[in-house]
Amino acid sequence: MDITAGTRTSDRLVVDHVYTREDLRRQFGITDATLNTGVFRPKGTASVWLFITEEKTSDRTQYHDRLDGDLLHWQGQTSGRTDDLIISHHRLGLEVLVFLRKRKYEFPGAGFRYIGAFSYVSHSGGGPTDFMLRRAISDVTLIAPEQGDPDDFNPDDIEDARERIARTIAQRRGQQAFRDALLAAYGGRCAISGCTVVDVLEAAHIVPYRGSATNVVSNGLLLRADIHILFDCSLIAIDPDKMTIVISSSLQNSGYRQLGGRALRLPAVPAHKPNRKALEQHRSLLRP
Repeated sequence: MDITAGTRTSDRLVVDHVYTREDLRRQFGITDATLNTGVFRPKGTASVWLFITEEKTSDRTQYHDRLDGDLLHWQGQTSGRTDDLIISHHRLGLEVLVFLRKRKYEFPGAGFRYIGAFSYVSHSGGGPTDFMLRRAISDVTLIAPEQGDPDDFNPDDIEDARERIARTIAQRRGQQAFRDALLAAYGGRCAISGCTVVDVLEAAHIVPYRGSATNVVSNGLLLRADIHILFDCSLIAIDPDKMTIVISSSLQNSGYRQLGGRALRLPAVPAHKPNRKALEQHRSLLRP
């Protein structure tokens, strides 16, 4: 079958199915030898395929790639030739599809498990560039929350946060009233980075969403989208005593290391400041 311009190959792929490169050649009529590289764009399509092996054999370039929940830490090509395809994939109208395996022969025929579409979050460095991508979530049911509860917020009544992280990531968009309240409280500025680009600022729950009782400003932080993801994944937390940023050791070799120790930007209104118990609960989940 011929591939026409703009075809999204994800429509013909099954998540969690194992594909060898030969399978893909046959299915999509591919003759291009560069299919054997780590980054491949099928001719005439709106797709970019990433082939990732987490544990490389000794004869291969030792890129450091890993999937951590819905976050993919991936190093691009040393030459950087394909970096812009990833960085600008939304602007270019491209989908980024990931094929992953732990080791070369994890699956028969040196195949890869297709794990779906991912979206660009951030990048740093070069030669190779360190990328952070997150799993794209489709058909998400957005919440239409009530206005924030004016009563004091009590995180002791909230069920364990670990069980709700994944759901929170999917739910956070669409909580407009909560986001508007945080934009006002933090003056339209990310509480950690200071970013003022409103389009990339999100309402982060300190203790994950559990109805309107958690949609209060004192249980929220206004965060840049990529930092929000790190916060939800317990890779960044807040020291409730010093009100400074604490980062996981896994971020020490990334561009996010500069955030460690930085003072949290606080709202001018005391009642809007982050709830200490909520910060303590979130800090307890920080990954090593």
